[in-house]
Amino acid sequence: MENTKHIWRAVILLLVLLVAVVLGRQALIPESFGEMGYYRADALDEFMAKEMEHGPPGSCAECHDDVAEAKAAGGHARVQCEVCHAPLSTHVRDGDIVAEMAINRTWHLCANCHQQLTARPAGMTQIDLHEHLEFEPGESIPEDACFECHDAEGIHSP
Repeated sequence: MENTKHIWRAVILLLVLLVAVVLGRQALIPESFGEMGYYRADALDEFMAKEMEHGPPGSCAECHDDVAEAKAAGGHARVQCEVCHAPLSTHVRDGDIVAEMAINRTWHLCANCHQQLTARPAGMTQIDLHEHLEFEPGESIPEDACFECHDAEGIHSP
């Protein structure tokens, strides 16, 4: 038994480590974890308690019916306003305008949907950014490059 001290030390160390892992797991994993599959069920109540930021479909048309009509006739008819703009709550709260509505007017926004990718649906307009904008690969694209020729509602798109 004298030559097995190192083995016993390893076994005791592994047992201590196993007990630490089991106790740590009990302390760190919430009780509601696993009640609804691989998910923490208490998270639903936390999310429902948060104030809503996004408006329902058509909420922008209540005040901007002219823009909504133009958008409905264009290529972006199915795209919600908040995809390009900020959430509705940054602009209107309780029916009052609280700030100007932010809009992303960069080519990055347009590229999210229109950059050429094999996985995109066949009917979706896709472009090779450098070829379409007539820039050499590696050359930087100006931030507002898309809006020099295109209108987001599709009214004046070439």
